[in-house]
Amino acid sequence: MKHIPITIAALFLAGSIQADSSPYKNKFHQIPGKIEAEHYDEGPPGEAYHDVDEKNLGADYREVTQVDIEKRPDASNGHGIGWTRKGEWLNYTVNVKESGTYTIEMPVASKKNGGLFVLEIKGKALCEPIHIPDTGGWDKLKLIKCTGVKLVKGQHVIRVVMLAQGQSGSIGDIDYFKFVKNASN
Repeated sequence: MKHIPITIAALFLAGSIQADSSPYKNKFHQIPGKIEAEHYDEGPPGEAYHDVDEKNLGADYREVTQVDIEKRPDASNGHGIGWTRKGEWLNYTVNVKESGTYTIEMPVASKKNGGLFVLEIKGKALCEPIHIPDTGGWDKLKLIKCTGVKLVKGQHVIRVVMLAQGQSGSIGDIDYFKFVKNASN
């Protein structure tokens, strides 16, 4: 068999190597713990995130970004992610301190039924697609939960992928992701 040298560029083009994003402010999000939705990884579009709009439709919370960050007084950090559309995604670099089963708590908002999103690691969903319900308005956060999430100790990149828009015309607004370790683990 003839040996054919493969360059890094060829691997990148073939999709075998993916460009990495870096943790927000160079700090891994700790699990168990809370991850503010607006504290997604740092890096350019296509590495740290993908947004279908070239302009941030919300607040100027971070340096220039396409991700739509909204200022909201009811959010835990005064900001959240809004104007979410199908095909968008955000990376969050995390350190899972202990393997086990977790519940993810997420305050969300939507006027009319929102859409679907999923959290995944290396393309594998952590749970079933999450539906954002009608919370009574864009200014009304409601806590929803995703249970039975199995995580392995170590460093990972969790990608939040927007799957389908709902009656609201959006996926919905998201305040944070809180990972709570189940007591039975």
